[in-house]
Amino acid sequence: VLVDGVPNYSCSTLTHTVRSRAIQTIEGLEGPNGELHVVQQAMIDELGPQCGFCTPGQIMSAVALLNENPKPTRDDVRHALSGNLCRCGAYDHYINAVMRAAESGERLSQA
Repeated sequence: VLVDGVPNYSCSTLTHTVRSRAIQTIEGLEGPNGELHVVQQAMIDELGPQCGFCTPGQIMSAVALLNENPKPTRDDVRHALSGNLCRCGAYDHYINAVMRAAESGERLSQA
């Protein structure tokens, strides 16, 4: 999840520590008409999600990165996604998807 725009592990975040802060989950990324966020669409286009175990974390980390740095390098993306463990080893797909989203030129922040 993003807490005030910063990625946090939801599994180890106590709710009382984020009271009165802006929380965004993957469900909150959709556009006003239900359209996918540019990062979500790029993940589909690049076949990023395999089993889906890490997909929400990868996407939220990517959104946070692109909100801060809309033109990252591949190394920037690797660093931003490094806290998410992918059981399928689809890291290159995820990196390619983030680079595609960055290159799309679409508005990244919808929150």
